[in-house]
Amino acid sequence: MGPRNERDDWNRLAGRGVYPVKYASLLLNPLRNLVFPRSLLIRRMQLRPTDVVLEIGCGPGYFSPSIAKFLTDGKLVLFDYQEEMLDLAEKRLKERGLGNYARRQGDAKTLPFEDDSFDAALMVTVLGEIGGADVALREAARVLRPAGRLSITETFGDPDFVSREALKRQAQNSGLVFEKSFGPRFYYTCNFRKAAHASPATTRLSSTAC
Repeated sequence: MGPRNERDDWNRLAGRGVYPVKYASLLLNPLRNLVFPRSLLIRRMQLRPTDVVLEIGCGPGYFSPSIAKFLTDGKLVLFDYQEEMLDLAEKRLKERGLGNYARRQGDAKTLPFEDDSFDAALMVTVLGEIGGADVALREAARVLRPAGRLSITETFGDPDFVSREALKRQAQNSGLVFEKSFGPRFYYTCNFRKAAHASPATTRLSSTAC
């Protein structure tokens, strides 16, 4: 594969696929907080201060400092496909004097973590970028502890937007049980919980609609 050019980056920004690092500053626009406040995400996720949390697709760390600050006795693990995004997210944490975090680079379809490692995980406008959502959901379930929570947020206008209905279908056979949904169809969060006594390969999503 040859080097990317400006047209490649623009096509990725306007179309489907991994978000280009070149335009990461757009994700940090403070006006975004008017549409989706960081505090709202934390409330929707129903986090506890002691949680160990995996942020899948952290990008440049728009939400990361707020989550890490909330985890007064817990830990945040930044995870992203692009090392440059992890650098940006880590910089934001360091600037705020936060040290309760770790970082790992990799593919969400093959998470480099042991089974039952996290109390909670989140994806914000990430699932559609992965190119294997069903596999990514099974991986997220695998690394969650029994009864651990996965929170997925989608906003309409994202080229990779996943509807609630599609999310329910994709989550089948993932070992996740739907728990609660927040927000309208174009701006929603769905929370799932890992089945406490079943493997991801055999547990089906609850029939309760998102």
